[in-house]
Amino acid sequence: MKLFLATVALAALSADAFTFAPSTPQHSTALFASKSAVKQMKREKWVESRGGSNAPTSDSSAASDLEKNDSGLTFKTLTSPNGSTATIYTLGACVTSYSSSGTEYLAVRPDAKMDGSKPISGGLAFCWPQFGPDSGLEGLTLQQHGFARNTDWKVASTTDESVTMTMEPDDYITGMGWEHPFKCEYTVSINDDSLDTTFKVSNTGDGPFNHQAALHSYFKVSSLANLQISGSFKGKEYIDKMDGATKKTEERDALTITSETDSVYMGVNDPAIEDTGTGKKLSVQTTSGWEDCVVWNPYGDEGMGFDNFVCAESVKFEPVTTGAGESWEAKMSLKPSDL
Repeated sequence: MKLFLATVALAALSADAFTFAPSTPQHSTALFASKSAVKQMKREKWVESRGGSNAPTSDSSAASDLEKNDSGLTFKTLTSPNGSTATIYTLGACVTSYSSSGTEYLAVRPDAKMDGSKPISGGLAFCWPQFGPDSGLEGLTLQQHGFARNTDWKVASTTDESVTMTMEPDDYITGMGWEHPFKCEYTVSINDDSLDTTFKVSNTGDGPFNHQAALHSYFKVSSLANLQISGSFKGKEYIDKMDGATKKTEERDALTITSETDSVYMGVNDPAIEDTGTGKKLSVQTTSGWEDCVVWNPYGDEGMGFDNFVCAESVKFEPVTTGAGESWEAKMSLKPSDL
């Protein structure tokens, strides 16, 4: 419990501070034909400095399915039989788009960097092995939200409708002081009526380690004025980080956003985004692992595009202990429907 309260207190110091400052290589733009080439060189140096490779997979069949954006970041596009699509980047294994029947359900902030200079601010962004500022896990001082979002995951396998990515220790990760052997696997699959995700953490070492986890999910909305978030919120205890991490009891049947919001709902894992502007509802369906929900919005921050998204994040807030040879798994699906 002390560890949990310490986590909350520290998390209150920063709301979604996606802070990351890799060293910038010194290159003359005269050496390159375009601005995108400069960005690509920076990206390559950044990956190399972390012990990674610019080839996210050694599987040639999987690599042939991958694309790159204008700045050289690698991504995979999934397509279901009915034409629903999803986009997943190897940087952070971040799902940046889920579109079904002409409606986009995920948001990427207008201030997001898509050139690898910082983690992607939007979509289903990973937080692992900690969530929020340093939680005190293992006595480490890690970056905000851990290192999974900073790392180029490897593509293990792909089909038209699914992709599996993996992350294991490299020089960048061990250089932070994280010395526990592990393997993370993340599978994203698109179906005609849902986007399905499975996150698995395996302890490949000979001793236990503790970790938290979250999908820092950004959901696109037409306007906050058209939004309500339904689910099992009423009667649940939550931590209001905008009010000094005060513990409160939720009295509303459904949440609305009318001010800056950063609340941790313990025991809520079924939020549904209801948008009267689009006439659509997006249900977050959890079958394992994710137990809690963080609702966040930087109300009034035009630079972040506050009026067109809400974060209703799938979270395992209290630390999990995963023993040697053991695994922890979390499954979450996004299911659209009409209001």
